[in-house]
Amino acid sequence: MALELTVDFAKFRQALEKAPETVFRAAKRGMHDALDEWRQEATDIAPLDKGTLRRGIDTRIDGDGLDMVGEVSAVAIEDSGRGRFNYAYYLHEVKGAIQNPTTPGTEAKFLEIPAKKYGKKWARDIENEIKVELKKDGW
Repeated sequence: MALELTVDFAKFRQALEKAPETVFRAAKRGMHDALDEWRQEATDIAPLDKGTLRRGIDTRIDGDGLDMVGEVSAVAIEDSGRGRFNYAYYLHEVKGAIQNPTTPGTEAKFLEIPAKKYGKKWARDIENEIKVELKKDGW
């Protein structure tokens, strides 16, 4: 007497084929969310004089899949009397500190401080976004 066992792996195969697309789509969405939070945190503590610096904080995602990179940057072009220069770069990378801020609670390292404070949380948020999407696909 012989018994036969039949297993249909079609759904598994479909989920497996779809997994990379699901992961990358979820990672990109999670990255956008993390970058939006980073931009908001940076904007909240960026020096405020004319508002140029805060308006100049922006995000972008380059690449796709395994080569995806997200960044937050700041540009605030000012006229120094000796020419134009990027005040955001000068403040963040050269000066590095504000002795007497015109607005209390502002920081020269407005990009770096939120990254150090929330970077691990944002990485977990991206991972969780991927987990949620994979779970929807049956993983």
